[in-house]
Amino acid sequence: MPLDDSSPDVRARPAGTGDAGRPADAQVAPRVAPQAADQPAPSRLWDPWTGLIAAGVVVAYTVISVFRYLRNDPTSWDLGIFTEYVKQYANLKAPIVDIRAPGFDLLGDHFHPIVALIAPFFRLFPSPVTLLVAQALLAGVAVLPVSQVGRELLGNATGRSIAGAFGLSWGLQQMANYDFHEIAFAVPLLAFSLSAMVRGRTRAAVLWALPLVFVKEDQGFTVLAIGLILAFGYRRYGPGLLLQCWGLFWSLLAIMVIIPHFNPQHTYHYWTEAGAFNPVGGHFSVSAMWSTLSDGASTKLPTLAMILLPTAFIALRSPLVLAAVPSLALRAINTNPSYWGTSWHYNATVMPIVFIAAIDGIARIRARRHIPASLGADLTAPTLVAPSAAGQTRHRVIAGLMTAAERYGAAAMVAICAALAFQFPLSSLWAPATYTLGPHVAAENRAMAQVPDGASVATDLDLLAPLAARTDTYWVGNGLLNPATRYVVFDTQSTDCTAWEATCLSAQPGPVLSLVERLEHGVRYRQIYESNGVFVFRRAG
Repeated sequence: MPLDDSSPDVRARPAGTGDAGRPADAQVAPRVAPQAADQPAPSRLWDPWTGLIAAGVVVAYTVISVFRYLRNDPTSWDLGIFTEYVKQYANLKAPIVDIRAPGFDLLGDHFHPIVALIAPFFRLFPSPVTLLVAQALLAGVAVLPVSQVGRELLGNATGRSIAGAFGLSWGLQQMANYDFHEIAFAVPLLAFSLSAMVRGRTRAAVLWALPLVFVKEDQGFTVLAIGLILAFGYRRYGPGLLLQCWGLFWSLLAIMVIIPHFNPQHTYHYWTEAGAFNPVGGHFSVSAMWSTLSDGASTKLPTLAMILLPTAFIALRSPLVLAAVPSLALRAINTNPSYWGTSWHYNATVMPIVFIAAIDGIARIRARRHIPASLGADLTAPTLVAPSAAGQTRHRVIAGLMTAAERYGAAAMVAICAALAFQFPLSSLWAPATYTLGPHVAAENRAMAQVPDGASVATDLDLLAPLAARTDTYWVGNGLLNPATRYVVFDTQSTDCTAWEATCLSAQPGPVLSLVERLEHGVRYRQIYESNGVFVFRRAG
């Protein structure tokens, strides 16, 4: 049976529901015809209009990330690290990434073997651009299942609108803007799994969730959460238990066995950032736990609000939103402030969760509102106990909010995501600076051309990725940990040159050469290129 077979498994419906995922009570009522412009579509993955939306997402994110790469303006060393990681797999070698540290096996940092799927394409197109395009494609593919569940439950126009809002959501924008990361694979896997679950395709939901454990070691906890939702929210106890055991097993195996095995210190480095929750060196207590969770609350709480904002907070109406809890909890207990905010790529994986939860939430509101009328219930009949005035007011407010969510929820989601686009990376698409390379970039490119393929080279953060695709590359920021390389490419205007600020500001051959020789264990070098503050040195002798 294919992953998305057309025969729905009615046993996978939420408790109290019948065919098409609607409440069982509503099945007995005459069906109310929806508006002609928004007729529910058959549950097909491919839809021409959705395809156009997905293509637009791919193009937008490719432009954002590729032009950042062409400007030699990375946000971190990650693109260089993953370029070398994929290159090693493409050459059928162990994933030794010297950028991270000399001789470092990257499986000793994080457990992300799924990234090896890019290796065959890298073999054909050996460039960091291959990784960036793959990431954009993964984001675009995730639009398809979001649209599919939206069109099936809410109708064509509504489903497509929400899919567009998801595709351009700020979490996905940040993923594209911050180079390349393994979590790009989790975005479509989560979207396909949760979409299948809501549509009653239990087998597909399970099969799409299983590979998540190979994206990153913490994704097993998300699989555990999906299993709990499937078991207790949809009464599919067997498949739910399978996902719970599978996710927990792989996360614990990766964190406690696989990563320490490949790590030079034979530890899981990120335990040190877990504060009171560190099982190795932490001092757990209620006060320490509260201190860890409350620290940075002025950043954590706005981030939580920003995650729910693109769905107009309708995601809270569905139990699916609980699938985001493991990811958010792990970030909240981390003592590194980089995980708390809206920057970086960490919010990409919660985007498919909250958007599909919002679709499910609107469907639940719609079904609940139609139950009384379909059963012929007289809502105006007197009751034995009259509600208080406060109770009546509260009931009217809640009913009004539910009505507004059903009628205008999709429009609100589109409007919010459109407004946020002007504050996040999509705004760079119409900025001339995005497409301006300039003389300094030309000097950097000429400098890198001085280094032959296969040579060993040390360089700064900005030039790691392009050199890593064809050389044995080291990051000068690792200092004396690196061996003396054959070449050194040193950019005095690089992102990480603040560590040697005086030398970088002078940009004079003498001080720069002295710094390079000091970083290269005193080995003698001679300058072979200099332009616009970019130097190339070759080892003497």
